[in-house]
Amino acid sequence: MDKDRYENPLPHLTVDINSLSLETKDRCEGKFYIRNTGGSLLKGRILTRCPGLELEPKEWEGNRQTVQYTWDASKAGLSTGETLDGLFYITSNGGETEIPVTAKLTKMSITTHGGFTIANIKDFYDYALNYPSQAKKLFTDSEFYMLLMATSYRYLEVYESLHKDANRERAMDNFFILSGLKGRTTLDVKTRFMEFKAKPGETGMIYSRFKVEKSDAGYVEAPISIRGNAPWLTLSSGKLSASDFNDEHVATVNFSIDPMQIKSIYASEQVIIGAEEDADNSIEITYHRTPPLVLRLNREAYRYEDKGAIQVVNNTGVNIQAEVFCPDNYIRFNARRFAIGNFGEVPFEVKLSPFLSAQLMFRKLPYMETVIEIRATAPGQVYKKKLPVTVGEW
Repeated sequence: MDKDRYENPLPHLTVDINSLSLETKDRCEGKFYIRNTGGSLLKGRILTRCPGLELEPKEWEGNRQTVQYTWDASKAGLSTGETLDGLFYITSNGGETEIPVTAKLTKMSITTHGGFTIANIKDFYDYALNYPSQAKKLFTDSEFYMLLMATSYRYLEVYESLHKDANRERAMDNFFILSGLKGRTTLDVKTRFMEFKAKPGETGMIYSRFKVEKSDAGYVEAPISIRGNAPWLTLSSGKLSASDFNDEHVATVNFSIDPMQIKSIYASEQVIIGAEEDADNSIEITYHRTPPLVLRLNREAYRYEDKGAIQVVNNTGVNIQAEVFCPDNYIRFNARRFAIGNFGEVPFEVKLSPFLSAQLMFRKLPYMETVIEIRATAPGQVYKKKLPVTVGEW
């Protein structure tokens, strides 16, 4: 094989950021990632043209590299409130890229116990995502109020109202929505339809659940209601709150069905999550009670000289005895009583007498209708059914 005909794929530089925005009163730090999305081995250098910005490592060799950055505001030579624009360059054997940097020296910032620096609303939002409990405490702290004043927060009066809300999680969520950092948290029911079936005689309680997912980690509080207030359906709770959701933003709603409260063989109800019903926050729950006997003809209609059968589905769980009868003698059975297990067929014949055939010719009737009556008996139970039958000259 001629190896010179083949070449290894070239490396390709990929950086997971397009720009870098920095804002602090003293010092801030972070990281980004470099990857090789091509072949071979990626290696290169990083050169900064932004005062006060340090990046490590300055040179690397490898297909995955974490770059740590630190901006020291004291080395940038800025006055409070001033902003500088800079750049840093990444050169490599897989290409080059230029990353713009915006750095601002703020009037103040808050350094938390974990070393997290908060210099603006976006920093606080990131802090709340990572440390929600600590963020709830900081939200009402005077130091945070001073930060808002220092950064000229435009909705300061609204914040003063929100921070009085005893429900801190709700207040913070509204604060972030107001600040344009997130949208309102929505709910989605993954299962739109749930169906439960019971055999004849089954009356035990049915217990089940469905899941509700929220769109993000934001605050949510929503009523859960049964649209028709059906007595046979009971929910475990009439409300969803933030504490009901796990780390994957999913809550479980338990419910029960009481068949004793259902008088018919079928019932349906709508459960609505939230104050208003829409396609994403409702679920239909139905209950079917299987009928003891299902009877049907093997065809829709029969000719004057024909053969047919009654199909019997027995859901009682025991063998039954079926008796058949037709008031018109042109429907004929070879027996009157039949034993049926889970399924059976009762054959019959359509045969007109000579006298009835003559009457039909004289009256010019295109078809006739009659009824087959079925009486089925099981231990302690009697079932009666009627099946309409149509016969004619088709």
